[in-house]
Amino acid sequence: MFFLYADASGHPKVYPDRDNGFYILSGLIVHEKNWQTIENRLTKLKIGLFPEKDPSSWEVHAYEIWNNINFFEQINLDKKNEIFSSITNLILESEITIISSVMLKEKMRITYVNPKVMEYAWIFLIERYSHFLNNLLDVTNGLVFMDSDQISIETQIKTILSRLVRSGSSWQPIDKVIEDPIFTKSHLRNLIQLSDFVAYCIHKQYQGNVHFKAWFEQLCTKMYQPDGDLYKYGLKVFP
Repeated sequence: MFFLYADASGHPKVYPDRDNGFYILSGLIVHEKNWQTIENRLTKLKIGLFPEKDPSSWEVHAYEIWNNINFFEQINLDKKNEIFSSITNLILESEITIISSVMLKEKMRITYVNPKVMEYAWIFLIERYSHFLNNLLDVTNGLVFMDSDQISIETQIKTILSRLVRSGSSWQPIDKVIEDPIFTKSHLRNLIQLSDFVAYCIHKQYQGNVHFKAWFEQLCTKMYQPDGDLYKYGLKVFP
């Protein structure tokens, strides 16, 4: 079985009177035999970054790291670079496949009367997860783990996944993804923290932040691209 650990960067809401920017939903696909190894690697990395701190006392929240919030209030740019580079390298060295949906909210506002940002993001992500599973030689299923946030959001995601699994999307059947996602607190799952990290790096790249160019390009090498087409499978940009 494979696990998909998913998290988002940005907000799905679209405002009628401002530039809406982007909403990024990223997922890390990990085989069940590898998830514990990656969890342990990130714990070890946390100890190396802040030896004086209990690794379970802080999370890899990329937004907080980059903006000096809470635990990261006192760190300088050199330390931020060390953290982001170390985590990127951990992902590169691990048995992880990345899939992501990039929602161009401003274009959606112009194109659609009622842009369903989060719904489209999840549809595109699950389509790519399903394609990954169907592309394997061995028949296997996939489970989804998601950061527990708000009950209303969880209900929406459950509804979207249930509809996809039962009826498929407009483009393909979804027959190997388990219908019920598992919602858990991010501090209990290092891999959800890593999906947050990936989503944030992609978000900053699309915002044009030059600091993130190298990290983004490195992460692209881990994105799902079975025929070499990154933007067809690993990184869906819409519209």
